[in-house]
Amino acid sequence: MTVRSLNISFITATLICVINCCSGKHPYKKIEGDLYFSRLRIGSFYHQPDSIIQKVKIYADTVNRKLSDTSDLRTLAMYEILKKENLLYRPFIDLKLDNDSIVKIYLTPREYDQIRIFHRQDLLDTKKKVRINLEVRELGYGMALSTKIISVNKMDGQTLQVNKKFRIEDYH
Repeated sequence: MTVRSLNISFITATLICVINCCSGKHPYKKIEGDLYFSRLRIGSFYHQPDSIIQKVKIYADTVNRKLSDTSDLRTLAMYEILKKENLLYRPFIDLKLDNDSIVKIYLTPREYDQIRIFHRQDLLDTKKKVRINLEVRELGYGMALSTKIISVNKMDGQTLQVNKKFRIEDYH
C-alpha cells in the first residue's frame, strides 16, 4: 500500500468515526403516540387569565425552596425550564407513547391548530383516536419541544383519557 492510499484510508476512517459520534448526540428524536386527554390541563400560560399568571409568577419568584417538598421542587424545576426555553405561553398536548408513558409536547400555535380540531367527545363517539408522529427535543421532566410534526392521523381505536368522572377539556 502506498502512503497516499494509507492517508485516504485514515481520513475515511476518521470521517466515519466523527459522523457516528455526532449522530449519536443529535438532540432531536422521533416519537409516536396517541393524543391523550388529561383531566387537568396544567403546563403553560397559554389562554390563561392574567390573574393566574401573576399568582404563579409571584409564587415561583418568592417561594422558599429550602422548605419546599419534592413535588413543589419538581414543579418549580419544570417552570424554570419552560421559562428558560421561552415556552411559558406555548400551547401543549399530552401524548401517550407506546410504552405507556405520557409526554407533554410543546407546540407552536400553528402546529397546535393541526391538533386542536380533534374533540375528545367526537373521538369517543366514533371510536377513533389520533395518532401523532413527530420530531422533538427533550426538555426533561416528561416534557418535549416539537421541532416538526411528521403526521397526524385519525384512525380506528380507543381515545385515551383519564377517569371518566371528571370533565375533560377539549384542546381549545
